[in-house]
Amino acid sequence: MQGILRFIIDNFVTVAGAAILTVFTARIIFNIKIDAKSLFLYAASFVAVSGAIVAVANYGLAKLSPSLAMIFRTVFTTLTSILLLKFFFGLNIFKGTISEFVYNLFLAIGNFIAIFAFRCFGIELKEIKSSLIYTIIAFAIINMMVIIMLYLIKTFKLFSCFPPEIKAKAYKNYLIYILLQFVIITLNFYYYIEFGDSADGVTSMISVTMLIVFLTFSIFYTNTFFRLEASNQELEYQKFYNQALQSIINDLRRFKHNYNNILAVFGGYIKNKKWCQVERYYNEICSEIGKVSFLDNLTSLNIKSAGILGLIMAKYEYAKKMGVDFRVITEGEIDEVKMKISEFCEVLGILLDNAIEAAKDSVEKKVEVFMKREERALTFIVLNGINEKVDVTMIYEKGYSTKGEGRGLGLGIVNDIVSKYKNVILNTCADDSKFRQELIINL
Repeated sequence: MQGILRFIIDNFVTVAGAAILTVFTARIIFNIKIDAKSLFLYAASFVAVSGAIVAVANYGLAKLSPSLAMIFRTVFTTLTSILLLKFFFGLNIFKGTISEFVYNLFLAIGNFIAIFAFRCFGIELKEIKSSLIYTIIAFAIINMMVIIMLYLIKTFKLFSCFPPEIKAKAYKNYLIYILLQFVIITLNFYYYIEFGDSADGVTSMISVTMLIVFLTFSIFYTNTFFRLEASNQELEYQKFYNQALQSIINDLRRFKHNYNNILAVFGGYIKNKKWCQVERYYNEICSEIGKVSFLDNLTSLNIKSAGILGLIMAKYEYAKKMGVDFRVITEGEIDEVKMKISEFCEVLGILLDNAIEAAKDSVEKKVEVFMKREERALTFIVLNGINEKVDVTMIYEKGYSTKGEGRGLGLGIVNDIVSKYKNVILNTCADDSKFRQELIINL
């Protein structure tokens, strides 16, 4: 009976537990969405594939070289976990690798603490392996330590600064950093198992404490690094948008300063009865007046975010080039949103670009933007004309586009960004002549 229970624990419970905790590690770090069905399928697939890998390692490679069997088992179970994370949860290879290494880092610490706890009671590793009760207790201690560390990460939001726009170099440095931590703790773990008998309890306690302090410091240091990276990028975006706002102010000043000159030119043409030149000059001035009137109206709106204001100004210029009427209406004060400003502007920018391009080919050639501040939400509505009905069930599929081959990535990016935020909702509807996107950000 004990043999059956041990087989179940070693080959099913332990492996399934590792799979589930790996998924929750990815969930906490990268905020992936999980559901019971996907989690069950992931765990079942991981158990099945890992079983095959262990069988090959133990009954094939182990006869040739135990070390080779261990390396084979470790490498291929890790690759299996990463690939299954991509298949079931859409996590890319790099993020899957980070999730796997973070989990294994915590697992190594859990193993270290479990062995240390047993040795405090005079129980050695061989006794743990030979006793079913000790095995169950060790399994509980190890996974409890992993859960505690994941809980601390979630509670203190230690990995909250994982924006996708952080440079690839920073990601690589972070992965190397995690790998080094894993190697250091693993080496300490094996040293403790091999030579722990010759070390006194005080030395072992100091070793464990220093490792925990090292890990804690490393996590906080890494988190601080990412916060600084994110802050630097936010400052770059804010700098760009402040420059856009300054451009608005300069255009207004330039036009008002040139007001008397414009009247003088009109007076000269009229006095000399140069009616053709009057008409041509009038058309030129109307274009500038339209821009300044829009900008003047824009500055009078309750848009307090420099980022949003700069984006609207840029899209007005784009719409003007496309021959599209671009209107903005606000209700309430539009201030900072509960999203990263870079990601919000990317989402709104894509929605506006799509609206302008669609309106260009429509009969109405108009885009309307409505911004509304409510007590607990900010709502952004983009309404545009279309020349044919759009299938709203397909537009968020990557690669799908009504614009032709090689397009259709924009709304896929929008969907990826929106799905990261629990407080953000994107509604889409369309009829034969109108297309409407509604972005709701709960505060």
